[in-house]
Amino acid sequence: MNIGFKHGMIFFSLVCALSWLALSAPMQNSPPLSFPVKCQIGRSCFIQKLVDHDSSTGRRDYRCGNLTTDGHDGVDIRLRTMEDMRSGYAVVAAAPGTVLRIRDGEPDISSRARTDLKGKDAGNGVVIDHGNGWETQYSHLRQGSVGVKLGQRIVAGQQMGLVGMSGNAEFPHLHFTVRHEGKAVDPFTGETQGSACAAAASRNGIWAAEAARELEYQPTAVISLGLASTVPSKLVADRSGAPSLTSRQAPVILWADVFGAKPGDIQTFDIIGPDGRTVHRQQAEITDGGLSWFAYSGKRAPAAGWQPGKYVGSYIIQRSGRIVAKTKIDAKLN
Repeated sequence: MNIGFKHGMIFFSLVCALSWLALSAPMQNSPPLSFPVKCQIGRSCFIQKLVDHDSSTGRRDYRCGNLTTDGHDGVDIRLRTMEDMRSGYAVVAAAPGTVLRIRDGEPDISSRARTDLKGKDAGNGVVIDHGNGWETQYSHLRQGSVGVKLGQRIVAGQQMGLVGMSGNAEFPHLHFTVRHEGKAVDPFTGETQGSACAAAASRNGIWAAEAARELEYQPTAVISLGLASTVPSKLVADRSGAPSLTSRQAPVILWADVFGAKPGDIQTFDIIGPDGRTVHRQQAEITDGGLSWFAYSGKRAPAAGWQPGKYVGSYIIQRSGRIVAKTKIDAKLN
């Protein structure tokens, strides 16, 4: 096991008078990067957090949105549920290179349940040297999954581990960091952390062409949706993503885990019973939102109990009258 991982925040001074050419210089010799997780973006995984482009104490992602936190130096690729983490999603090398650092053995426990990470915020991970001052780092890998060795030469797309929740993590995800000469670089722009954002950015950055085609900016999305008989936990680590209607006498509850919701958005919960009729509907304004928004709504069972059969839940977010996110789920009640 080796130490020496960097994680979370990298601060450096940025002279505002730097030219666009100087900010973009890292792109000139950068390796084209393939996507580092074997998952389907928007279905089995989501890009929830991006590199911070605000050099002050504020936060701005590369599109001038707020899908980041102050000082965030990488891209967080999140799985939907703990079940998905346990099923195993491969983390692969984004470009060929040499394994520079590794760590394994850290447990996949929510950071809310840990009191001292002892400097191992990145959890289990791998750092690859790509030459010409370029490195990539893969953090929060699943315990026991790291399958490469120090000094090993690897090719792009080669599996190195599995997405996990080790270190400073509250949900299963890969924190992917790109560095050039020790400075964090946003792979979506090829520019160093803290450089100016652009609301209409359309460049591929340093992603390989195939990866860039799949990486459209998504400001809001429903990560996971569930139908349950009990109020679910707000903590991903304590929540099942599988539909779980367990009793005809228990409530029917629809819950949603969302990123990018904004104050003023309108959320709508709908639950349709086996006979095709609506058994519950609630519409409400979102008052908070942000990087992580968790909400639920439901109804107690009628005196005679719920009708057995298939229940369908749907969740929609509207912004200024336009649907920005929606999904549905179904579960059988015996």
